[in-house]
Amino acid sequence: MADASCGIRKPRKSRGRGLRATTGCLVCKRRHVKCDEVRPQCGPCAKGQRPCVYGGSDSISQRIDASSDRTIHRTISPQSQIHEPLRVLVDACHQEQPVRHPTDAFRQKSVTPSPGPGSTRTVSRHGQGLSPHSPLGYVPSPGTESSSTSTRLAPLSWFELLANDAASADRDFLLSPPHQIPPSVAVESPVAQPPSSDLQPHNQRERESFQAASFRRDPEIDERLVAAPVEDAPAALPDEYSSWSTATPIELSDQDHFMFDHFVRTLGAWMDFFDPTLQLSTTLPHLALRNIGLMKALLALSARHLSLSSETNQYQHNRTATEKANPSDIADSEKEVASTVNRNLAVQYYYETLQYLNKAMHYPSYTRSAELICTALLISTYEMVDGSNYDWERHLKGVFWIQRFQNNNGESGGIRQAVWWSWLRQDVWVAMRERRRVFSFFQPRKPYSMLDTAGFTCRAYYLLSQCVNYASREESKTTDIQQRLERGNELLFMLQEWQDYLPREFRPLPQKQTAETFPPIWIYPSPYAAAVQLHSLARILVVLHRPSIGGLQDYRAAQRLLAASVSTVCGIARMIKEKDIPASFVSLTCLFGAGMSVHAPHERTVLLDLIETFQHRIRWPVDSLRKELESEYQKDELSAFAG
Repeated sequence: MADASCGIRKPRKSRGRGLRATTGCLVCKRRHVKCDEVRPQCGPCAKGQRPCVYGGSDSISQRIDASSDRTIHRTISPQSQIHEPLRVLVDACHQEQPVRHPTDAFRQKSVTPSPGPGSTRTVSRHGQGLSPHSPLGYVPSPGTESSSTSTRLAPLSWFELLANDAASADRDFLLSPPHQIPPSVAVESPVAQPPSSDLQPHNQRERESFQAASFRRDPEIDERLVAAPVEDAPAALPDEYSSWSTATPIELSDQDHFMFDHFVRTLGAWMDFFDPTLQLSTTLPHLALRNIGLMKALLALSARHLSLSSETNQYQHNRTATEKANPSDIADSEKEVASTVNRNLAVQYYYETLQYLNKAMHYPSYTRSAELICTALLISTYEMVDGSNYDWERHLKGVFWIQRFQNNNGESGGIRQAVWWSWLRQDVWVAMRERRRVFSFFQPRKPYSMLDTAGFTCRAYYLLSQCVNYASREESKTTDIQQRLERGNELLFMLQEWQDYLPREFRPLPQKQTAETFPPIWIYPSPYAAAVQLHSLARILVVLHRPSIGGLQDYRAAQRLLAASVSTVCGIARMIKEKDIPASFVSLTCLFGAGMSVHAPHERTVLLDLIETFQHRIRWPVDSLRKELESEYQKDELSAFAG
């Protein structure tokens, strides 16, 4: 037995004594503003010409709380409190008041702002808390039904969605061709299990998010999903990994190898843009080598991408000299194989994926496997490349449901976490285009002090998703202007907090300045630059949709912030290399999102040229984004003329 004396632990300090940091002036704490702790007067208090009071002990803090509250309310009007987030961010953009980057020691401290008197808002020390009265999470996305799909049917509902789409597209498609299923193979009937309490919504926010990702209920589908009577049920198959995977790696033909190679080198690298561990281009291909369904989905996506235009020629051109030991032989063989890759081949692989799923979905272990969620992501990406926004959005809902069924999120680790972030990036684009909320209620738990550089890039996408929610039609319809202002200010502070903790690697490097519109901004490597672009786009969305009640002062502050954010997005876009497809995709997203905040004709021309360049470079989406923005500009000009 181990010595008991070695296991004695010191009593844990209570949360009220020892776990909370007491640094920072009391005025900044009461105003929920980051304090730079400069004595005798901190930066925010000096800028606002307010008295600065520091508390040395709990008793002093308690005595000064009341006086500091009176001082704040006496010296700061409600309107100036509303404008304060804009002033802070505008100063940071223009470096009028340099933002102090916290040291490593300060990053370890916990700064928990105290709520104001009578306030019910709870804001975490890292900007992740939400107001109970905030509209975030309580409004379903448009086009969804009031009834929620049961979580136990999530994978099966997603599969039914795929099968119905395939049957609608091809009446001759058979989900289970008789010649491909040996009569000796038994197929287990889905067994209705009682839904787990872990898979049910626990609060109103989760309930509405489930509602936002629900499928249209079909009585015929529900009947087929109900378990057959026990006496009629066939013998159950052994639920093991070997039941739905291969014992040896799948052999690839020359054509399959060509497309497999294209996924690993091109599409996988694109999907792994923010992931230094490269899960989707390393782990996923190895999983696919022993899972027929995942391999077929991989080949379908790769074939569809290659069929868009002349990527095959570009792919051959990008091969390095070391890979071409016999250039003429390789070029001839690849040219011959590439000539057979077209959309029909992609559809064939797509159908073969469905035929595999028809059998594998009967195994509960498969429905909870990493192979299934990877397959769902690749099919969603296939719909994205294929150009059907409606089908793509429905598949994004399906991926959401499987993520929820498997309890995956942005901090799951490994391949599941990589799939979650790749899915979120797709959903953010669609949500921004459709002006709906994203299908997610995930909140990061890691503080900024625990994030590495990759964590900061992913957090930028999370913050953008929250700002997309804020700009959605559902949240914009609220009649509570004060609530809308508070949520907008909260998001602005969250964005400023991300910028305050940002490592120095995300700062611009020296670059020769030019007189052209939107001077180039060089941040290296490109994932860091993309994160700064996403941050700027998030600020644009908040400022554009934040109510303005402060007159000229508020208008000027908003315009300065919009100008600085647009300049950052376009300046970084100017420095992206032609072959950097992942960075080009992020830039295209940010440029399009920032388009409606540009008003000067010469700036609009530059922005439209950049959008056209990036869209031609990545050959997606099919519809011209430049024409779409030009149409919006014409509407803007007509309304201004009519006014």
